Formats: sequence, C-alpha cells, structure tokens
Amino acid sequence: MKKDTILEVKDLAISFQTFEGVVKAVRGVSFELKKGETLAIVGESGSGKSVSTKAINRLLPKKNTLIEKGEILFEGQNLLDLTEDEIQKVRGNEIAMIFQDPMTSLNPTMKVGKQIAEPLIAHQNLTNEEAKKKAVELMDLVGIHKPEQTYNRYPHQFSGGMRQRVMIAIALACEPKILIADEPTTALDVTIQAQILDLMNVLKEELDTSIIFITHDLGVVAQMADRVAVMYAGQIVEVGTADDIFYNPMHPYTWGLLASMPTLDVGQTSLYTIPGSPPNLLNPPDGCAFAARNEYALAIDFYEEPELFQVSETHYAKTWLLHPEAPQVTPPEEVRKRKEKFHRVAMGKAMSEGIGGEAVGSQS
Repeated sequence: MKKDTILEVKDLAISFQTFEGVVKAVRGVSFELKKGETLAIVGESGSGKSVSTKAINRLLPKKNTLIEKGEILFEGQNLLDLTEDEIQKVRGNEIAMIFQDPMTSLNPTMKVGKQIAEPLIAHQNLTNEEAKKKAVELMDLVGIHKPEQTYNRYPHQFSGGMRQRVMIAIALACEPKILIADEPTTALDVTIQAQILDLMNVLKEELDTSIIFITHDLGVVAQMADRVAVMYAGQIVEVGTADDIFYNPMHPYTWGLLASMPTLDVGQTSLYTIPGSPPNLLNPPDGCAFAARNEYALAIDFYEEPELFQVSETHYAKTWLLHPEAPQVTPPEEVRKRKEKFHRVAMGKAMSEGIGGEAVGSQS
C-alpha cells in the first residue's frame, strides 16, 4: 500500500442471491483513495456504485450477500477480515457515511441533537453533557441556525437541506478519516445542492478528511472531484483525474455520459442519449459489457473482455479502442469540443508560463 493511500479496494467481487438467481453486482472492482482527496464514483443506476462503497463499512445485508473475492484495505488492514465488534469501532468513527435520503436515514422519533450526540457517546466515550456541547458545535459548523434551540427539534421540523446538514454533522461527529457520500444532494433543489457541496469542500479542508463521492451527476463531479472512477455493469471502465475524464475521456461509455450532459453552449441541438439499457447482471454478457450499446464497438468486444489500458500515469480505460491495432474512431462532437477546449487552455497556460520564465531569466 502506497504511503499517501488511505484506502485500497482490490479486485472486489460481490453477488446477491435473489429469487431469480445470482446477481453479479460488483465484478472485480479496484480503486484507491489518497489522503485528503475526493474520489468521485459515477455511473448509471445499478452500475454498482453504492454496493461497492457499502461493502467498505460492511453495510450490505448478510442474508443474501456473497463477497466472492477481493480485499478492502484501510490503512493496510483488510476490513473484510474484521469481526462484527471490530468493524463497529471503524464504522461511523474512522469511516462515516452520508446517505442519499436524510428523511429515511434519520430516526423520526428522536431529536436531531441526540442523533448527532449518539456517535460521540458510542465512539469517544463522552458524557451526555459533553456530547451535547459537541453536537451543538457541529450543528453550528454545518450551518444550522440557532443550534442550541434546534438541538431539541425532530427531523420533520427541518427542510430537506437542513436535514442533510444534520446527516453531515452526524457523519463528521468523530472526525472520520474517510467520508463516503452516497448521492447526498439528489433530493435537493439546485440552490441547496450548491450550498451542501460548498460546505463539504470547506469541511474537507478543515478536518483533512478524504471523501468518496457517489453520484450520477457529472456537474457535481466537476465541482467536487480530484479523481473520477466511471462504473458500468459492476466494473470500473475508466479512472483518472477530473481533467482526464472531462477533457480527455477514452471509453465510449464516458463519451456518452459527457455528450448527454447539458452545457451553456448546447444551443438548439438535442442532447445525445446512450441507446439501449444496461445488461442484466443475472447473466453478464461475454466480452465488453457496454458492447451492445456502443456504436463504436469492435468485433472483439462481443466475445473478449478488454483489459484496463494505461493512457497516462493517472489515466486508465477498459476499452479495446486503446489497443495498438484498433482503428481510429471519432468521438461525439461534444467530447471533441471538450478536448479542443482543454488543449487551448493547456497551450495558453504553457505559453504564459514560458513567457513568465523568460521574463524572470532576463531580469537576472
């Protein structure tokens, strides 16, 4: 495990036993999280984003879940090997989670202040009075107005945005090393969404917390992420820095996601849509899982699964189009525009740095 890596997921495979058969929900997923960074995991519903991250805190149902293979290394320790008592000391303390819908995640019969104080009592052995004082401080930190008064209110007395702030306060109560945010802004309007994202960015810097941010919204990714992992049909099909994914995407699925994203310069043209629907993971297809929906698919895509090809030191993509013998293809217009824009910005930056360097040199 690298020195700057706090979490490493290695070749994780998870399936669920259902009435219809065994669903291969996660199929050989590997990623790492560095200290102090935000990793965004993006993809359509059912791609395996939430299952992969819930496995980190061991929150998947025990009855029908089978972890077929893999490791989840947190600071070098495999979380899958821990007993229930041992994982309880990690869950909510060192690795915390913000769930998608705060109304269903909060206890409707319990005052919000007590819900924030609960992990402080459980994990940090604070007295009730000490926990209440810290809970009030946390409510103030996440922007809840008049925390001393609102401490005794119930979840239904808060707006959606305020409930999500309560969830963030609960998650941050023990100052976790990793915060997993599972689509925390989905149910919020865009104004409140922006406030929550800004808050999370500020708290990340203040508390030096690493974040895994799960979303299907690429606009959120642009605002939050240092690195991005794109998931499809239970696999990571592309991973790289935010610039790699937004301005130099290599996988046709990533092209589709970006081309279908509204931008200010779209004008009157219609948005691109990815044809078809994701495969049924009761019976995962042979070859590339995206092949049936991919207008750029090669013959090999239908019978042989591609490897994860390296594009650069930070960028990898699981597509046969990166094979040295693959034909050249033209990405959608929206993706080409992004690449051109990125190259113009990069060239301008390089030229300005070169001019600056010459000026400094001439002064000396």
